[in-house]
Amino acid sequence: MVPLRGMRLPLLLLLLNTTFGSAYHWFNWQYEVGCQSDTFIAPADEAEVVRFLKEEFPEQSHIKVVGNGHGFGNLTTCINKGATNRTSHIVSLANLKKLQINKDMTVTVGAGWDVYDLVNELKNHNLSFDYLGAMRVQNIVGAISTGTHGTGQEITNMATQVVALRVVDARGNLKSINEYSNPEELKAFRVNLGALGLITEVTLKVQPTHFLKKTTKVLNATTDYNQLYTEIADLYKEHDRMTVWGPHFNWDAEAEDWIIEPTFFASWWEQTNYTGTGNCTLNYCANGCGDCIKDYICYDETSDAVSAPPQGICSSQFYAEIEHFFPMEHFVDAAVNYTKFQQAQTPRMKGFENQKMIFQLRALKGDDSYMSPANTYNLDSDSSGVFGILEIDWIQSVNHWDTLYNNQEFAYEFQEEFGALYNARSHWNKMSPNDPKHTLSVFPKLPQFLQIQERQDPNCQFVNEFLVNQLGIDRCRAALNL
Repeated sequence: MVPLRGMRLPLLLLLLNTTFGSAYHWFNWQYEVGCQSDTFIAPADEAEVVRFLKEEFPEQSHIKVVGNGHGFGNLTTCINKGATNRTSHIVSLANLKKLQINKDMTVTVGAGWDVYDLVNELKNHNLSFDYLGAMRVQNIVGAISTGTHGTGQEITNMATQVVALRVVDARGNLKSINEYSNPEELKAFRVNLGALGLITEVTLKVQPTHFLKKTTKVLNATTDYNQLYTEIADLYKEHDRMTVWGPHFNWDAEAEDWIIEPTFFASWWEQTNYTGTGNCTLNYCANGCGDCIKDYICYDETSDAVSAPPQGICSSQFYAEIEHFFPMEHFVDAAVNYTKFQQAQTPRMKGFENQKMIFQLRALKGDDSYMSPANTYNLDSDSSGVFGILEIDWIQSVNHWDTLYNNQEFAYEFQEEFGALYNARSHWNKMSPNDPKHTLSVFPKLPQFLQIQERQDPNCQFVNEFLVNQLGIDRCRAALNL
């Protein structure tokens, strides 16, 4: 095994040797979610991953792989040292840096690659991904495993680019899964939530590097939300690949109320024959950062046009966030009612350190990954198969725990209010509430997923409290002292 000292830690992964004996402490990117393990393990290669798991299986140790911690919930939290009588390990696969360019327009990469570094390396080979999230700070396997996505009614999430992978189960057995030999299993392993074993490498589709034209247009806000969201829905009829940043609200401390900003913006991407100098990254508005509320056009290589590098993250302070997926047919009604629900709860937000509330609207083509928030398994036969996505961020003026906890508890209530009404699903890593009954209704393949999970992890070594409660893995409650 590679020791902690001297290794290159993944971006935004903080592992501190704490004062609590030999324990290690992990935090997410905002430092408001953390856990304390007995050890930190960084296998040098896949063979060491296998050997480590074989050794730990009879011990029934808790094992949690961590990437870059880019999440807002407890999906990737380890089991705290001392919480059970089992040893708790944090595992980083940062040393697995295989890169193989295949002849069939795919690449095979080790689990240690961050999206940002991988994208830059692919550019050296005149290759790129078509589908990326708004940011490139995640670990590539972490991004895939949690359903990270971009926007576009003909665009699916990042996981659908996976055509093969290698995974090690709790016993240390290594298995290759691909779209030809075991296509049904691949649907389970694409968005695996870290519950099915340690994925050591993935093979993904790529395409030749090309440019996109990005157009940004200033839009006018109104508190007539039916009018507002109908106008946005009309824009989605005109533009396939579009993100809408807004409407935004500012907190008026004197009035103790949210005040809508008069303007916001939409950006859409189109194919282009442009071959000049890329210039979209001069303004990091793929992530809503920078001087964004203005009309402009830019051109850039696909990755730089649609997503932001680490430099484009404008804030990592405490903030709560929800992101819900619902059939596009509900777009206007859902957006209106989410906004009205938020506004009706304003009295509960008085007395806290509020600063800004941001809405983001996107669209995504549905897919057949078992645990994808955009899975199409329970859609009506006349559905378009496209999902609208609504994100709300509650930004604080300072890092204040009471404000964070208040907003996080509030964020959970949106699923209870609208989940059944709009067939809405939460992003796994963004304030997803514990509701196994609803989870089963929107993820009809959950029973099949859990069968694979039990096969891959018979002693409940890869799960945590979040996964047990979210997915209803009752057999693992005793192992976690729940």
